[in-house]
Amino acid sequence: MSVIPKIEDPEGEDLAHLYGRLAQNPMGNLNIFKVMAHSPALMRNWLRMATPLLGDGLSLSARLREIAILRVAQNARSEYEFGQHIPIARAAGLSEDEIAGLTDYEDGELFSDLERALIRYVDAVSGFTAESPDRARDLRRWLSDRELLELSFVIGHWTMVACVLVPLEVELDEHVDARLPDGWREWL
Repeated sequence: MSVIPKIEDPEGEDLAHLYGRLAQNPMGNLNIFKVMAHSPALMRNWLRMATPLLGDGLSLSARLREIAILRVAQNARSEYEFGQHIPIARAAGLSEDEIAGLTDYEDGELFSDLERALIRYVDAVSGFTAESPDRARDLRRWLSDRELLELSFVIGHWTMVACVLVPLEVELDEHVDARLPDGWREWL
């Protein structure tokens, strides 16, 4: 059970309107939204910022974005974030083997040199290490300035989201969990 209870039935016209819009989303009104509903203005503004990061608002490829998000979730031990992004990552072209192989990304041939450099960058940034600038310079071999900025923003954004999900113990939505592969939690 979440530390902060989910708001299932919105009170007030503003929150009811927001829930109505969220219900139109293919994923529905997710548990993260039901917890964030305690602060409707914060949720609305966060959605404005987060939506372009998952849509067509980035030059960074969806595949690279999802590798970064899944790695942030692994580093933060965010079951919710990792589980929510498995189907998104699959739609972005990652295989189940690649998702499962993120923990041992340096081994084998699952990931390209760019993808391994990206994962090292995620680890450095999400770990707030002094080597982050060097890892960023490594990525300039493959990424434009815009893509590197977007990647950095993706890492920061999903790290922030994990800082809400993990300590508040937001539960993964049952309808999402039911569609995930058996044993997916072992990939964290």
